Amino acid sequence: MDGIPRLLHDRDLFEALLQHVRALDDATREGAVFGYPVVLIGHRVVCCVYGSGIGIRLPADDAQRLIDCGGAVYFQPYGRSVMREWVEMRVARDRLHEITPVLSEAIRFVRGLEGSA
Repeated sequence: MDGIPRLLHDRDLFEALLQHVRALDDATREGAVFGYPVVLIGHRVVCCVYGSGIGIRLPADDAQRLIDCGGAVYFQPYGRSVMREWVEMRVARDRLHEITPVLSEAIRFVRGLEGSA
């Protein structure tokens, strides 16, 4: 990794996101995936902070609608291919309440995945 700058993830944004999501579902917990901080239910990622963006896992149709209306972009950490169930949103930590419905849907979706595992 010599000469390659390491991406810094906004830890303050993550702490605010974690607190906000825990208020929605107290069973969520903190973790890390590929070096970036994530919010988990069980072993599945609900959302994360990647750089200064928030990656959120949603049903594919909901994710596409959010992208189509301009509310989000495709989440492509480390230049990965588009993931149909993931979006990236840019929201200041003091405005997380604005995406509460999206985060609530992410929690419902991931809870359903955990139940089917």
